[in-house]
Amino acid sequence: MRMRTLAVAAGLMLAACGPSDPREAHIDNIEDQAEAAADAIEDAADNEVHRIRTEAEALEQQAATINGFEAARIQARAEGLREEAQVVAKQGKAKARAVRDQARAEVSAIRAE
Repeated sequence: MRMRTLAVAAGLMLAACGPSDPREAHIDNIEDQAEAAADAIEDAADNEVHRIRTEAEALEQQAATINGFEAARIQARAEGLREEAQVVAKQGKAKARAVRDQARAEVSAIRAE
């Protein structure tokens, strides 16, 4: 019985800590959703960058075991993959920044009302 009382008291305290103004609750929701979306975009980009770099490393190891034009061709592919990884990382950061900027704009518009 005591645990139930503590749980109810904790729930009431958490409810009291939240925003009492519906507008502020809406703002918090926008910010939370934007942050979650931006984090997901960054995580996806990081995963893709890791996959591309792993592939580039495998190609470099393969190129190290052979000589001649074939090695040069494989090395060029690995270099291209490293450059692609940089572009993917920049793109992920830009998309995440855009999501956060959009949320800031929405919040500013709500607060300006």
